[in-house]
Amino acid sequence: MPPKQVPAIRIDAATTVPSGNGKTLTILRGEPSTLPDIPSPPEPRPQVIRERTADDLAREIYRRRHSIQLGATVYDHRVSIVRWQHPDTRAPYEAVCGFDLGLLAGIGRFVRNGENYDLMLLHSMVDTKRTRNLGLRAFPDHSEVANGSIRLLKGDPENLLGTTPIHLIKELLVNEETRLEIFQADLERHRKARTAWESANPVPPRDETFWIRPHRGSRYLMETVPAENAR
Repeated sequence: MPPKQVPAIRIDAATTVPSGNGKTLTILRGEPSTLPDIPSPPEPRPQVIRERTADDLAREIYRRRHSIQLGATVYDHRVSIVRWQHPDTRAPYEAVCGFDLGLLAGIGRFVRNGENYDLMLLHSMVDTKRTRNLGLRAFPDHSEVANGSIRLLKGDPENLLGTTPIHLIKELLVNEETRLEIFQADLERHRKARTAWESANPVPPRDETFWIRPHRGSRYLMETVPAENAR
């Protein structure tokens, strides 16, 4: 596609900055727009607040208890430090778990006993051997963490609602481990293929120019004289 030409307008100001690869980014401020004024937004409708019914409250409770949000640090694909909150009280929970929570990366929903659960996972993967060899930092010893175990570090262990999320996740990993491993292997192949393609087909660097024309309400229309350094 051939580059667009700057329209025939008066330029009141210009700014150019380097954008890398020896190329530049230029922003041109032209004369005010002659298009019709943007109509004012309509007045917002008055907000009607109604009292929540028993059905509303039941749906809200169901949604909270079927939405699992986890944060985790996974060590060597074997031990996971997992953090979550009680679905009703938001009390914090944390546990050391003897399984790889990273297998759930990219899984946004699962079904258990005919009920849908939404899953949000934010996690980081740590290769302790590689990190120690680089001399970056030391890690706690997780050698005694048994496979499949859950040891609560924070939160009430007697609160069934509070501990349900981590037990649901463990059950999912146990039941679907093989399929999850295949899924993660496929994701990794796709990532490597995409990286290889992008390396073989880099976007050619080029100078970029954007031009703007102030419209109603712009602070630039408050200026009565164009900037002296306009180009």
